[in-house]
Amino acid sequence: MYYDKKEIIKQLEKQSKALRSWYIDKPVEKMEFAPEGAWTAGQHLLHLIKSTKPLGKGMGYPRLLLLWKFGRVKRPSRSYEEVVRAYQEALKQGGKAPEPFVPREVKKAEREVLVERYKEEMSILINQVHQWSESNLDKTAVPHPLLGKLTLREMLYFTIYHMEHHLKVLDERYS
Repeated sequence: MYYDKKEIIKQLEKQSKALRSWYIDKPVEKMEFAPEGAWTAGQHLLHLIKSTKPLGKGMGYPRLLLLWKFGRVKRPSRSYEEVVRAYQEALKQGGKAPEPFVPREVKKAEREVLVERYKEEMSILINQVHQWSESNLDKTAVPHPLLGKLTLREMLYFTIYHMEHHLKVLDERYS
């Protein structure tokens, strides 16, 4: 499936709202709960903040700077489903969040602050998406730690799925 900019924004807003609602609707104690060997629910939220912030910030840089630093993608953007399959395969192969995206311990008292911070980071990202043309979303490359060089459109697809993925994990393990 191909999402145009309008649909990308709609999906980012939808998934972001669903995640924020999950945290607000659950007892605050869920922030510190984790199944054996897994992150706490609060750490999932902090991980999403840490992974969203660089994309929003990076999309605010001049396009020429991104082209100079990461180059151009000379292939069509993959579909949403293709990006999801690539990410799922990377996880099956043992892919894990690299150190900069691994969250510290989170206390339950941080819930409101982190939910608000997540909302702000998503707002920054969505505002940046508005600034980019459809064609430049497909021409501009950015690095993903597990998937390699992606077009901005593919990175936005990943971001949508990444939220879906974490929400599914939260629903299955922390509800």
